[in-house]
Amino acid sequence: MVLKKLLGSKWSRRFSLGSVALNGVRALVRGNRRVGALLIGLALLAYRWSPLGIAVTLLYYRYGDRISELARGRPSEQSEQPEPTGS
Repeated sequence: MVLKKLLGSKWSRRFSLGSVALNGVRALVRGNRRVGALLIGLALLAYRWSPLGIAVTLLYYRYGDRISELARGRPSEQSEQPEPTGS
């Protein structure tokens, strides 16, 4: 019950909205229009349901580079590295 009150509070919703919108603007500034537009759209949903915004923010901080590279059509750095041989 306490967690529901905390995540449903006005400040939690504003923080969720701000963090997702900030990530969206940063993606747009870096030239990644697809991810930026997606994050800004999700920011509107994050205001209504703050756990979504928190989850999106955490996922973007963890996998943001990979997401950006996939959206731009570039292969990730991990797939470019040759596999080690067991000799």
